[in-house]
Amino acid sequence: MRKTSAFLWISFAVVFFLVLAFRPVNASGSVKYAEGNPELPDSVAKIIQKACMDCHGADGNSMAKMRVNFSSWNTYDTKRQADKANDISKKVSKGSMPPGKWRKNNPGNIPTQAEVDLIKNWAKALNN
Repeated sequence: MRKTSAFLWISFAVVFFLVLAFRPVNASGSVKYAEGNPELPDSVAKIIQKACMDCHGADGNSMAKMRVNFSSWNTYDTKRQADKANDISKKVSKGSMPPGKWRKNNPGNIPTQAEVDLIKNWAKALNN
């Protein structure tokens, strides 16, 4: 009985570590879910965290969350993510997001041109 129990535990541990070692990862380093919904890449997630989550996160503005809710990003299907990313890219590029009042109150968190370019490239990659 002890040998069987030990064998089962060892088998479980081996399978667990194999799953961890061979999980699919995209080029940005974020895990790709089995259903095909990629996480936000770390570089984009950092920008989103500093410039968008105040309104578009779990504790954000209801109206803003209706447009895009980054706390629920991984529940969006691939097409919806691509469409939202395209909209985000356009608004960030035009400077209409983050909005003016937020920019005035958070001048250190406004995305730089390099960060805007990164968002544009991310959106383009999702739409290909």
